[in-house]
Amino acid sequence: MAGEVKAGAKSKGPKLPVIMSANDLLDGEVVFLTREGWTLDPRAALVADDAETAAWMEEEGRRGVGENRIVDPYLVAVSRDAGGLPVASHFREAIRQKGPTMLPQYGKQAEF
Repeated sequence: MAGEVKAGAKSKGPKLPVIMSANDLLDGEVVFLTREGWTLDPRAALVADDAETAAWMEEEGRRGVGENRIVDPYLVAVSRDAGGLPVASHFREAIRQKGPTMLPQYGKQAEF
């Protein structure tokens, strides 16, 4: 899995903190992992500040794939904004967080 982080090992994945992103298998929407499951709301994403939490997130990603709920789960490096909310560090991931770039005044991207 891309961005894999192993507890106690030197990471080849993104630098902490991270969130986990994936795509919903049924509708293709970008989703984010929380402690309770998957959400469309990037503001609700669980942020891993340590390797153990990141490893748990990767296990949940594998579980989601195995249950045919999501595809392509991976860890995304983030920083926190002034309100403490996760903001993707990479340009591509920032676009995924905000939603489609066409007509951003409509749909979920208008809300986020």
